Amino acid sequence: MARYFFHIMNGKVIVDEVGMELAGMDQVRIEAIRSAGQMLSDGRHAWKGQAWQMIVADAENTIVFGVNFSVDRHGL
Repeated sequence: MARYFFHIMNGKVIVDEVGMELAGMDQVRIEAIRSAGQMLSDGRHAWKGQAWQMIVADAENTIVFGVNFSVDRHGL
């Protein structure tokens, strides 16, 4: 198992210094999507309409996956 770090960028950078050990890229993708959804839905990371991004990096700090969200208010 390898360690992966789930960094957040939502107008500021929140660095994951602990990470999570996962068996492979399928688990990395599932965890990134699950974690991002949970963070956005429970309000732990305020989302004020700007782009929101989770970057997943391996132990060598190589980006292996990303989850991006944005809102288009369509002129409202």
